[in-house]
Amino acid sequence: MHRRHLLAAAAVLPAIARAQPAWPSRPIRLIVPFPPGGPNDIIARLYAQPLTAMLGQPVVIESRPGAGGVIGVDAAAKAPPDGHTLVLTSSGALVIIPHVTNTVPYRVPQDLTPVSIVTLVPEALVAAPGLGVSDLAGLRALARRPGTRLAIGTAGAAGISHFAAEMLRLQSGMELTVVPYRGAAPAVTDLLGGQIQLLFADLPVVLPHLRSGALRALVLASTRRSPMLPDLPTTAEAGLPEVLADNWYSLLGPAGLPAAVVDRLSAALKEASETPGVRDGLRKQGATAHWTSPAAFAATIAEESARWQRVADAAHIRLE
Repeated sequence: MHRRHLLAAAAVLPAIARAQPAWPSRPIRLIVPFPPGGPNDIIARLYAQPLTAMLGQPVVIESRPGAGGVIGVDAAAKAPPDGHTLVLTSSGALVIIPHVTNTVPYRVPQDLTPVSIVTLVPEALVAAPGLGVSDLAGLRALARRPGTRLAIGTAGAAGISHFAAEMLRLQSGMELTVVPYRGAAPAVTDLLGGQIQLLFADLPVVLPHLRSGALRALVLASTRRSPMLPDLPTTAEAGLPEVLADNWYSLLGPAGLPAAVVDRLSAALKEASETPGVRDGLRKQGATAHWTSPAAFAATIAEESARWQRVADAAHIRLE
């Protein structure tokens, strides 16, 4: 009796295996929730090329910008969990925006499957040379002078550069007026034009201006120095270890992504992060290729979410 059951089960297994199509069985749609040409788009395209070769199907970039990344992440969260729709997004849509508005249409992490962080981009505090300071100590000394008024721009409301500026204000005790812009480009324009004195932004955004001498870097809000600016100290080295704002970009799928898909995708991302095209391409942008296991990525989401919620509460940041 038992032998017949075993033989029957053995006969069914190949049929079940045949019913499960190999992944991927068609092109993979990789949603980028920011406009073409920006850092998120550049990172996605750098990874798409080796992933296409490794997975045997085209990885097609689809731009779905809007609401600080929320629209694109929501599109991925609502896609079928078959591994053919993924999203590569910056951290804000996952661990910052959900704490400053009640209108985010997805839950993190419940509605998503974390796969890996793929890129780290530090936030740099920069100033116009005319401000007359070259480091954070000089800036703090300037801020203490009677009558000094300093405005610090950010790349957007409730984004990581905004939160980095608020952390700097809270932790340093400096009197700073935080000015969120609609993107990094207009903020850089106003900094160059003297309308603001300081700016927190992704290092790749300001790197060309630092190389030309049009702007001066004061400190990097990261745990490690950047190989692109090895002489630029970190906030910890400058005496403000709590001011940390590494902007990370990560790849996720909808909730319920099969474990086999996650495992294969995770392994492919690890291999892709080590290819010269990805590694060197990101380094030229002032970014660093990175990889984490799905479990480590999930832990990072929980830790970062709690940290940014504390900043949102302390700075009373809300989006209406």
